[in-house]
Amino acid sequence: MRARHSSNRAPRRYPMKTLLILLLLAVFNVQAALPGDSVYQLNSQWQDSHNQPLKMADLVGKKQIIALVYTDCITACPIIVSDMKAIQDALTTEQQAKMGFVLVSLTPARDTPKVMRHFAKKRELDQHWHLLSSKDEDVRILAMALNIQYMGLPDGEVAHANAITVLDEQGRLQLQQVGLPSGPEALIKKVFN
Repeated sequence: MRARHSSNRAPRRYPMKTLLILLLLAVFNVQAALPGDSVYQLNSQWQDSHNQPLKMADLVGKKQIIALVYTDCITACPIIVSDMKAIQDALTTEQQAKMGFVLVSLTPARDTPKVMRHFAKKRELDQHWHLLSSKDEDVRILAMALNIQYMGLPDGEVAHANAITVLDEQGRLQLQQVGLPSGPEALIKKVFN
């Protein structure tokens, strides 16, 4: 009995229509259609703390815990970030591979990529975190899509909802709550069950 060698096989042939579709997908980087209620439908351009461009649709594929904060906040935002870190610390390795963490700046003019990098380093935020900023109008549209209210105050502070939002892998709202009244494990159980 002779073993077959892959080099002796004829190359796999695809119909022209399939090749054309594959080419178009590669050229235009087309992603699978998103659900109509996906936050990832927003066509805004964001930049991360490494000054790299990012669209919300780039987050597809993992559950995301998202919060709107600003880096020089000294009241609610540190608590929100601490709660999100507590969630991350309570995740199993397997769950952590399926979860991302997103902080969106409510003060994008002040929260430059350099400021956000410093914030991430100071708070010990790892590669699972995205710190994003965009134009004020894009932040407002995202906040409305997430049903999060905020308002700039005359002293430069921002009054805002302290919500932590969980998006599913397709960017649909899965869960939203303020704080961790029952601990991070209770939230994790809701998200993964």
